[in-house]
Amino acid sequence: MGGIGIVNNPRSRRNLRRPAIAARLRERLDGEGEVMDASTPEELERAVERFRAARIEVLGVNGGDGTGHVVLTAFARAYGADPLPRLLLLRGGAMNTVAHGHGISGAPEAILRQVLIRRRRGFPLRTVERDLLRIEADGGPPCYWFIFGTGAVVTFLEAYYATGRPSPLTAACLVARAIGSAVAGRRFGAALTQRERLRVETDGEEWPDGSYLTLIAGTTPDIGFGFKAFHRCGEQPGLFHAVGITASVLQLALAVPRVRAGRPWRRRLALDEVARELVLESSRPRFTVDGDIYRAERQIRISTGPGVEIVVP
Repeated sequence: MGGIGIVNNPRSRRNLRRPAIAARLRERLDGEGEVMDASTPEELERAVERFRAARIEVLGVNGGDGTGHVVLTAFARAYGADPLPRLLLLRGGAMNTVAHGHGISGAPEAILRQVLIRRRRGFPLRTVERDLLRIEADGGPPCYWFIFGTGAVVTFLEAYYATGRPSPLTAACLVARAIGSAVAGRRFGAALTQRERLRVETDGEEWPDGSYLTLIAGTTPDIGFGFKAFHRCGEQPGLFHAVGITASVLQLALAVPRVRAGRPWRRRLALDEVARELVLESSRPRFTVDGDIYRAERQIRISTGPGVEIVVP
């Protein structure tokens, strides 16, 4: 087959609201690829097997960040040392952080249309190369994607999802409420910004002991909602940017314009390193991989995973 293989998540937020999207994507492909639904692990496994056997050139994901990390994890495990197909993010979910961070906008059909126009006219696809993060909890099977976070990032996401109205406006209001509540010493802010004692090591070098508001790592500049926390992620191929935020909530609030602009982290705000491997230890730490929330018993190991080219229509 070659061409484009699209994994469609019928359960993603946008697809639930507009269930006809998958049919329109199939119509647009018009013989240049295939759309396969994957709402269960078994369906995803069949999609991986079919698309790998067909040697697709472009892997489309019609879902959000959560769908993306599950799909790429399955493909990375199946492909092993073989190069992954180019990644086309179709923004079919509630959170589309990686797509937004690369300037990808519009409905899934419109994004696919732009890619097909370039292919049919013989133009090369525009791409950006990124390394994936490889994340292992307690030595278990790895998962892959671009952004990792602990602490306040996890509690913020839980509060964000609990609103039932995921949107940039909801996120902005929640950030403002959390900061105001934390500075005033109220319960809501305290719950969202509780510190966590972590033992952190990057490439064999141990970080100073301390409690962290959050520890984050990424291979794409944007952590979400326009905050460019990982400005050093492209400093060297094969490395990722790790940031341990030690600032008070007030200090971090005052630094919001700086973080949004992608300026360097000041020492009083955070410790940061570019690394090939990071080991984090704590008592049952919770963490997020691109919006999905997990828990480890003791140790989380983050390393550089395979590279992937993200298609930028």
